Amino acid sequence: MTLPHKISSSHKPIEEVFLELLLKLSLTGILIITAADMAFTHLAALRSVIVNFSVLFAVILAFLLHRLGYYKLTVLLLGFIILAAMLYQDIAAGSISTLSMPVIMGIGFAYSVLLKERLLYFVQGFNFLSMVLAFGWQIKHPQLYGNAHANDFVVSGIAHCTLYLIIAFSTWMLKRRYDEALKTLACQNLELFEKTNEIETQNEELVQSHENLAQLNNHLEQKVQERTIELEKQNELLIKYAYTNAHHLRGPVARLLGLIYLSRMEPEADCAHFFNLIEAQAKEIDDVVRRINKELE
Repeated sequence: MTLPHKISSSHKPIEEVFLELLLKLSLTGILIITAADMAFTHLAALRSVIVNFSVLFAVILAFLLHRLGYYKLTVLLLGFIILAAMLYQDIAAGSISTLSMPVIMGIGFAYSVLLKERLLYFVQGFNFLSMVLAFGWQIKHPQLYGNAHANDFVVSGIAHCTLYLIIAFSTWMLKRRYDEALKTLACQNLELFEKTNEIETQNEELVQSHENLAQLNNHLEQKVQERTIELEKQNELLIKYAYTNAHHLRGPVARLLGLIYLSRMEPEADCAHFFNLIEAQAKEIDDVVRRINKELE
């Protein structure tokens, strides 16, 4: 059984549906944020312009790659560019922005949903290491951020990394349970499909057996009818034979016996005359027997 070439959105894998929704929401969100920055932020805020347009470029490029069918490349490119933009903004600002925290957490969540197995472990490890290194650099060079103290960056780094691990790990566990349940459901559906095919095969065999039995019954009925007709013909012949025996054959035999009886009663009887009469009756009996044989044949 072959699957259709095009699959409707309701039958797409959950990863595909989530990625399409994420791209649409990301594009809408970055356009709103960019418009707000341009309206309420001074043009001198070059950092915000770089971050916004980097994310916008990542989302648009991810849209194009997804349309071309490059699923994994779309996920990696979108996550890496957005993560790099958020880390750049935090490092340049010297503090955690109100936007970077949920975005970085969302990247960890998205990777846990969209990626699997070794690629997921590698990407999550790389992102976590990048965050550690970024905050480590801030902790090592606090003098570049004015009055900021190294302890502030330690707290920020621990908060970022801890939340990232919690969200990424919990999402990974939920996604793993979902995949296991989906795999179990697929196996059950496959077993149900095989049983359905087996039942259909048995039904076909049963229908074929029923047709064979019907044909056999029809054949038997035909044989019975033929045998009945044959028996009726034989009965008719027997009736004819009985009638012939009672009427045509019994008369000559009786006369023949009478002639023999008369010849015994008359010692001086004319033997030649009696023999002629007996011969005539014998010939009549022979004719009757021949006719009976012909009818029986």
